[in-house]
Amino acid sequence: MPDLHMSPEVRALLGPEGLARAAEVDLTGGQCVACRQPLTATVNMVVRTNGSFTHVVYVHDRCGPSQIIDMVGDFAPAAPADGYDMTMTAAVLDHGGTDLPVLVAETSVKAYLISDSPTGELTNVVASYLLEQGFTLVSRVRQAPPAVAEWVGVLLPGQGPDGIDGLLILDPDGGSFFAGSVQLPARWLQLAARYGWAVLYSGNVGLAGLRDDDKAATKALRSAAQAGQLVGARIAVGTPPAAG
Repeated sequence: MPDLHMSPEVRALLGPEGLARAAEVDLTGGQCVACRQPLTATVNMVVRTNGSFTHVVYVHDRCGPSQIIDMVGDFAPAAPADGYDMTMTAAVLDHGGTDLPVLVAETSVKAYLISDSPTGELTNVVASYLLEQGFTLVSRVRQAPPAVAEWVGVLLPGQGPDGIDGLLILDPDGGSFFAGSVQLPARWLQLAARYGWAVLYSGNVGLAGLRDDDKAATKALRSAAQAGQLVGARIAVGTPPAAG
């Protein structure tokens, strides 16, 4: 597990809430924005800001210091459909006694909007975007959240890099929320075929080190929900029709 370091200036800018959010981030599987190598050993937090939002990235201690970088006024975080560095985990998780196919999206780079309130509350940019799209803030993992229209997950079993399963998630405008590889367990595929949908969650969950451990994944999701760090919705999923 990388050792996260923040300078006094970064700590002062983020405040108590930002520091709490930073402590929840799982850096496992993340990349240094300077050298693009996996994050290991001591990792420094860098905050890019223009006063309206913060963009949090990470660098190796050897690649740069923990610092605040002031950006020009029109600097803004990329929209999720523009291609966030995102990991996706597929799991079968219990929801009130019913096993459901679940996808969990987690961004390795964090961007937050800063509210105008005296506390300077931080709102995750991806979570804010998904809430605008009809996703629901999930406080308890007890039942599937409501469905959102025109969100589609295209399943590509065995068609990802090195024969790993591929997944494409499209938003209503045709933008690619996620395009990459994900391991789709056989049980997951069976349930997705039965229901025609899967639950898509997004938040700071920390599933990178919990592969093939559904009980631990359920516990991590519940913790994220209780912390107000989880949004979710049901999206339609399926495989593309056979050619010809």
